[in-house]
Amino acid sequence: MLITDRRKGKRRYVVHGARIVCDGGSGLQSCRMLDVSAFGAQLELENALTLPDKFVLLLSHDGRLRRQCIVVWRKQSAVGIEFNPPFPTKLNPLREAI
Repeated sequence: MLITDRRKGKRRYVVHGARIVCDGGSGLQSCRMLDVSAFGAQLELENALTLPDKFVLLLSHDGRLRRQCIVVWRKQSAVGIEFNPPFPTKLNPLREAI
């Protein structure tokens, strides 16, 4: 049986710590990003079954780099998420000129 990869973009394998924020700023939870693309990522966490369907993922230590996320699949200790909206794939035109 042929398994088709339905991902929208190519994933890069990483091991990057991140934090999940639920309920308007409460419920901070640590996780580990295992792979990432412009459209989504796979996260490893202690109990993925209790994670809400929508949350904010903090990608930097100070919380400035963050993404709105939607869960697209889940297992006991991992989730597949989609970024909403996706990361931009091109630099800002003003930055390219500098």
